[in-house]
Amino acid sequence: MSQDCSTPRALRIETVRGDPISAGDRELIPIVRVVAFGKASATVGAKQVGGQGRGFAWIKPLAVLEVTEDGERRIELEDGTAAAMRGILAAAISIGLACTAIRWAFRWKRRGS
Repeated sequence: MSQDCSTPRALRIETVRGDPISAGDRELIPIVRVVAFGKASATVGAKQVGGQGRGFAWIKPLAVLEVTEDGERRIELEDGTAAAMRGILAAAISIGLACTAIRWAFRWKRRGS
């Protein structure tokens, strides 16, 4: 894969096929989504040399491509971590709303007395 370096991109999102892995009479090819962000700056001048850079990369496994003599089969992968994080977020929001409702009910009762 070649890229043109004259047009830098801060954010890159792409789906990538990994190197094939032989397992018996089949080949397994991982398929991942890569999200990368990077930014850099530099100062160059008379007696001034400096620079800084920052970035991150996130790789999410999507599937495995199984190649046999009979053909190809795509095996989708489930993201258990994302499902768990959604559950934790839903629980946190529910608990927060329940606490707010209880607090509101006690204040309403106190004002009515």
